Amino acid sequence: MNKVNSVSSIHQSELLSHCEAQMIALVSHDQPALFHLKSGGSRTRAKICINAGVHLNLEPHDIINLACTVELLHNASLIHDDVQDNDIQRRGRPSVWKKFGKSSAICSGDAMLSAAYSTLADISNPNLIGKLLLETHKSVSETITGQSRDLCSSDASTVAEYESIAAMKSGPLFRLGLMLPIILAGQTKYKAKIYYITSKFATAYQINDDVYDWQQDKASGQLNLVNILASQCTNYDALIMAKDRARYLLKQCQKELALLPNNCASLVSQHTDILLDELESSY
Repeated sequence: MNKVNSVSSIHQSELLSHCEAQMIALVSHDQPALFHLKSGGSRTRAKICINAGVHLNLEPHDIINLACTVELLHNASLIHDDVQDNDIQRRGRPSVWKKFGKSSAICSGDAMLSAAYSTLADISNPNLIGKLLLETHKSVSETITGQSRDLCSSDASTVAEYESIAAMKSGPLFRLGLMLPIILAGQTKYKAKIYYITSKFATAYQINDDVYDWQQDKASGQLNLVNILASQCTNYDALIMAKDRARYLLKQCQKELALLPNNCASLVSQHTDILLDELESSY
């Protein structure tokens, strides 16, 4: 534990910088992908992966590779999402498809997906590469299923249907930031707990967005929990119910996060606290 406590935030920042440089190098041949990565972004999933890897005492080289995997997968999904949703902006700049065309955007997203898998080939323990690849594939497959269901969600009318779609669309790639370090650290007994936590967190995260976007989503016909609830009550009551549900899910996350080894999910705990604060302050 002393070794973990001695690791400074500066060290984690350095690992993130190495992750950023490696991602750029992996897609350096692809101008649209470079344009997307250089547009910024929070790198939340990479930070969660790095934080978990440091607390689990993984090798820096392995931490960087795992962080690259999860962050490249996430950014590939964003490029493809913008194509499917016809969103013309991302991070205050033209989306990739808007600047380079939809065909180029699809290819660049695919290039990122391929690059994400390639980083796992360089893990120091070759005996675990298979497990890491299978877990990554499972997360990507679930995300694709969730996205497909979301695109066809006009008939989703219950809270259970909504939560199932939200968890499948956002949860798996978020989960991977914790799961890959856990597997490499040999702590696979915590896998079920991580599945539970990240599913609840992703759903609460989506509900929080819905609280702010319910009018816009209603106009565009997009899936939104507030609008599902408002079919049976007033908009005001629907907002209150949605916020209460998100709070409940986040409280469940908090209980389980504390049980993970070596405080490896401390950054997820911080994000949980932030979401709870946002829910308290939102109108």
